[in-house]
Amino acid sequence: VAATRQHVGKTTVSLALMSGLQKRFNKVGFLKPVGQQHLPVRDESGNQLRVDKDVQVMKEYFKLDHVPYSAMSPVIIPSGYTARYIDGEVSNEAQCAAIRRAHETISSGSDVVLAEGTGHVGVGSVVEVSNARAAAMMGAEVVLVANGGIGKAFDELEMNRMMFA
Repeated sequence: VAATRQHVGKTTVSLALMSGLQKRFNKVGFLKPVGQQHLPVRDESGNQLRVDKDVQVMKEYFKLDHVPYSAMSPVIIPSGYTARYIDGEVSNEAQCAAIRRAHETISSGSDVVLAEGTGHVGVGSVVEVSNARAAAMMGAEVVLVANGGIGKAFDELEMNRMMFA
C-alpha cells in the first residue's frame, strides 16, 4: 500500500485490507519495509527493539502472533540516518538484504503478506530504498492511495505511478 503523499490514508487502507484478508486467509503477514516513525517494543523473547508505529498497531490489533517483530520493520530511518548513509556507515546492500530477508521470513509463515509504505512513493530515495524500490524488491502488487479530486489528484497519481514503472 503506497500513497501519493503523506497523510492520505495508507494506514486506514491497510487496516481495511488486513481485516478483509484475515477473513479469506488463515495467516496474513504484515511488514513496513521502510519506517520513519518508530517506537520501542518487546519481541517474542522479551528483547527490546524499535519498530515503525504502524507495525505495532497491526501486530497487536490483528494478533499477528506468527509474525516476529524483528522482521516487520527491517529499515528504520531515525533522525541522523541519512547523514550516516551518506558517510558510508549504512550500506545500500545491507538495507536491501534486510528488506528481502524480512519479506522471506514473513512470507514463509504466511498465506499472504500485506506491506505498507511510508510517506509518499519517493520517501527513502535519498538512502536508495524508496517505497517503489522496496515494492519492486518484494515483487509486490501496489495499491496507490491518493486524495480526491480531478486535476491535482490525477497529476499526483501519474507522477507516483511512474516511479513504479
